Amino acid sequence: MTGTSLAVLRSVALLMVSVAALGDPARAESTAAISMECRHAHQVWSPCNVVSEQPGARWELAFNDQIVRFQHDGSGTIEMQIGEQSAWTKVQGRWTPDGSLCWNTVCARGNIPLD
Repeated sequence: MTGTSLAVLRSVALLMVSVAALGDPARAESTAAISMECRHAHQVWSPCNVVSEQPGARWELAFNDQIVRFQHDGSGTIEMQIGEQSAWTKVQGRWTPDGSLCWNTVCARGNIPLD
């Protein structure tokens, strides 16, 4: 299996497990706010909330007065929108050496539920 294939599988696994573990938005907000941090474009890490709008297909990261939306169509394609006015862009999840999970310039770290 190639590194790219492994990264895609890990991202899909993260999405599926996150949705299963944090499927209730109220629970997701309270859990993620304590255990996860996010950042955009190398800004300072900030506490973030994870909310799943539609299990397996849509989720959000909310931090620093902004919302980053993600949508997954089931084919392996993930799209991200930063704020309500920006266009949706295709992204791939990747793991950094420090254990953060990033999609382009947006990263999350901490107690990311993977199992």
